[in-house]
Order: sequence, then structure tokens, then C-alpha cells
Amino acid sequence: MAGSSIVARTPAFVGWVTLGAGAALVAAPGLLSRPLGLDGQNMALRAIGLSDLVLVPGLLRGRPRWPWMAGRAALNLGLVAYLHGVAPQSSSPDLVRAGAAVFAGLTAVDGATALALRSYQHAA
Repeated sequence: MAGSSIVARTPAFVGWVTLGAGAALVAAPGLLSRPLGLDGQNMALRAIGLSDLVLVPGLLRGRPRWPWMAGRAALNLGLVAYLHGVAPQSSSPDLVRAGAAVFAGLTAVDGATALALRSYQHAA
């Protein structure tokens, strides 16, 4: 039962992280584009931040929350594709590819959390 408690709290944690990341990307995309060497990508990064912010209400307060975690996993897949696509034009392509790998891992975690939440909901 302890595991289900952790899983139940995960969407709120992810929601707060997503809120911070999304707000930062919308307000100051250069904080990410400069170190990654992604000149000319500020509008794309703002759009990513905005898509993050769309998920926040559901991650923090949604009932059920599993669809929002599934949405987070799907958005992560989009980020993986975006980062792989822009890596060749970056001045730091290995760093951008490492970011893609991180988001691939987060996709697995967020997807597994969504499935666990869904199964707990159906078991209740």
C-alpha cells in the first residue's frame, strides 16, 4: 500500500516541477536556448513551456489524474523528437541529445505512473 501512496502523490510533484519549468520557458526561454546553443529556438521553447502549463491544473487537481500523467508522457515524447531534431543545428549537440535521453526516461516514468494510477482507480 505504501507504493500506491507514492504513486498517488507523483502527479502533484510532477505538476509543481512542470509549473516551474513551463513558467521559466515562457518567461525566459534564453535561459535554456543559450546554454544548449539553440539560437533561434526561443519561440519553440516558449511553445513547449506553454504546453507544460496546460497540463499543470490537471496534474495538481485533476480527477482522475492518470490522463494528465499520460499527457505528460506524450508531451515528453514530443520533446524527445524536438530535441533530436534540433541537435544537429546546436553548438552543443551532445548536450541536447543528453536532454532528449532524460526526457525519454521521464516518458517511461510518467507513462508507468499513469498506468499505475489507472489500475488503482479501476481497482477501487
